[in-house]
Amino acid sequence: MTGNLNANVVTNPPFRGKERHFLRAQLARIFHASALSPKGLYEMIDSEVENQPAERRFSEEFAMPTADELKILEGWGNTHPIILGTGRTTHVSEPGMDEEAAAEYKERMETSDPTVERFRGINEHKGMPGTMTDPENPESEGIAFLSKIVGDQQNYAKPSGEGSVSYCVNVIKSLRWPGAVSVAKGGKFVNVYVGHGLKRGDTSFSPTEPPEVLKDPVDQPERPEPTPLEAPEEPVEDDTDKEVMDDEDQD
Repeated sequence: MTGNLNANVVTNPPFRGKERHFLRAQLARIFHASALSPKGLYEMIDSEVENQPAERRFSEEFAMPTADELKILEGWGNTHPIILGTGRTTHVSEPGMDEEAAAEYKERMETSDPTVERFRGINEHKGMPGTMTDPENPESEGIAFLSKIVGDQQNYAKPSGEGSVSYCVNVIKSLRWPGAVSVAKGGKFVNVYVGHGLKRGDTSFSPTEPPEVLKDPVDQPERPEPTPLEAPEEPVEDDTDKEVMDDEDQD
């Protein structure tokens, strides 16, 4: 990306849109895969509008988990639905199809391109090659996220005397999208991405640039040998006594 949102994207295979379309597509891929929230925070309800997908809302029974509960991968789930192979989050029938044909089309698509549970735990994500297995699930083929706690993990009594408080921070890092991090502290959480827009393991042509060709050094002028084989002849010093006598005669 050049930074010009109206620039063409020169790639192989070709990308038909502009740079703004490519950037928007990459952001959607990143956040649909790495934006996390504590399990149980959201729930789905059926839409009141006909033929509209279910809507997401906050669960009234949700209570923010503790730092120890958020340390395990099962304590976190995806906030957004996955992006299907069609580029959408749900299968939509083609325009002009009757009800029977639309139902058959959706059933066929759900078989060939199935979706997953909306708020599935991040421990269910396909592990990255070469990563260790999840200690909570030894049968897993690897992990897609790393979890750790940083800061002071000691629990302190609240001034009111009711309950305790901890000032540590939960950190969840995505291995599939390097730069995607979720942090939680004191009942609040946030998702941040600071990366290069590249997915780990993606096949891309990104050769390393050759090093810069350095300029020739400036030729230094010739100087006397600091340690010659023969001592150079020292110049004869002027007779200072004679100069003093000449000055006295003039006076």
